[in-house]
Amino acid sequence: MWYLTKQSLIVIFVSMASVACSVQASDYTLDKVVTVTRHGVRPQTNSEKLDKGTGKVWPRFTVADGHLTGHGYTGMWQQGRYQLAEWKRQGLALATDCASAHENVFLWTSPKQRIKATGKAMADGMFPGCGIAPLSVDAEYGPLFELYHLHAAHMDKDIMRQQIMARMISPQHARERYHDAVTLLRSTVCAPDECRFLDQPWGVAFKSTGKPMLTGPGKLGATIGETIRLQYSDNLPLDKVAFGHASDADAVKALMAIHAAQYNYALNTLEFASHSGSLLMRQVLSALTSGTALQAQWPGDTRLRHRLVMLVGHDSNIAELQTLLGFSWTLAGYPSNDIPPGGTLSFARFHQANSTQPWVRVRFSARSLDQWRNLTTLDHQHPLLHVDLHLPGCRNTDVGTLCPLDTVVKKASQHLVKDGMALPVFKS
Repeated sequence: MWYLTKQSLIVIFVSMASVACSVQASDYTLDKVVTVTRHGVRPQTNSEKLDKGTGKVWPRFTVADGHLTGHGYTGMWQQGRYQLAEWKRQGLALATDCASAHENVFLWTSPKQRIKATGKAMADGMFPGCGIAPLSVDAEYGPLFELYHLHAAHMDKDIMRQQIMARMISPQHARERYHDAVTLLRSTVCAPDECRFLDQPWGVAFKSTGKPMLTGPGKLGATIGETIRLQYSDNLPLDKVAFGHASDADAVKALMAIHAAQYNYALNTLEFASHSGSLLMRQVLSALTSGTALQAQWPGDTRLRHRLVMLVGHDSNIAELQTLLGFSWTLAGYPSNDIPPGGTLSFARFHQANSTQPWVRVRFSARSLDQWRNLTTLDHQHPLLHVDLHLPGCRNTDVGTLCPLDTVVKKASQHLVKDGMALPVFKS
């Protein structure tokens, strides 16, 4: 027999509360965030091309081809608000008054309309009423996000072809692997006797910029899969999503298989990523190492020293950094290594109490398809989907997977080249 006195119970409850507090209070504090984000939801970039390729007239959105939609703006406003709240909860010393925001936030985007508008939406969500405007080059293309368009990324096409074909194995292997996906796409979006690209052999070709692209079913199939995802994400009526053949997120995912092939075969190619993505990766590393012992090795623009550095561009930019990092992810409801609208590759730097060792959480996060369609309010109950990078020497913590800063820098920099370094990057 044993019993507890009133005093004993009090001691036990106090002790339990103390343990709970020690578990909930993190030993790591966030002191810097660098992000690379894809733009929010847009329409297809070329409606006429889709119409001609499939023999059907594709639904038009309420904005011009390629522009950020109102739905996309709202979603990115919500996302910006949520992300800043999460970072502040993890210790980021960033006040939300306008003076502090202008002093401590650097926002740079591609000059494309949908991307500048995405940056504006995120800033408005984070700092409403402060009028933080995204900065970008005053040109059609900028070196940080569109280096190959400026013909300043010098990829070796033979090496790219070898790397791509090593993953594809052979055109026949790709044909067999994606047979069901091609059949599904044909029955969903093609008029009779149209979509002749689906009958052509799989292969690889290169645009005049040097960017690799798939031939055969991948030539337009990737664009079609992306467009169907965008239709669903923008909350178009279901009878307009894939011409009424995609009633839920699972059906959309099934129609994105060839789009996924574009990533897995073409964009996740080291030769392409090294030449097209090195300049962007250098800027990330310059920002990430600011204020640390590694700073001398990665000098950069003084604006990269801000507590929050946000770079906004294309899905291909994230794919380049992903390849350089050797990072792979699968988010629920999406194909592997997919980069949805608003997808963010974040580098969050933490410091540990009583230690000089900086730690970094490299995380890819994005909304689910239904979170996009319904513009679900993001909070603790409805967070972004995410996957963290794990390298040797990393540790699991209450704030995610943390890796030593020097480990991340070493991994990210081992395949960098000097393409684009002579160009003025942050000149508006």
